[in-house]
Amino acid sequence: MGKVITELEKTILLSALILSKGNTKKHFKEDDIVLKFPMRQRKTVRRFFKKLVKEGYIIESTNKNYKLSEEGLKIASRLLYEGGTFV
Repeated sequence: MGKVITELEKTILLSALILSKGNTKKHFKEDDIVLKFPMRQRKTVRRFFKKLVKEGYIIESTNKNYKLSEEGLKIASRLLYEGGTFV
C-alpha cells in the first residue's frame, strides 16, 4: 500500500501539473501555487507544499524554483484522469 495523500496535497499536485503542463522539466515557483488559495489557507498550503518536496513528489531544482518529479507527475496524472476517491 502506498503513502496516503491528503486532499490538499492532491490539490497542490494537480496545480503543479497544470503549471508545468505535464512536463517534468518545466519550472514553477512555490508562490505560483500558494497565491491561488485564500489568505487564511496559505500558511497550511506552504506547509503541505514543503511536505511534498520532502517526500519527493516535487523537486527543488534551483533557488525557489521547483518542478514535478516523475512520481509526482504519475500521481497527479492519475488523479486527473481517475478523479477523486470517495470513502
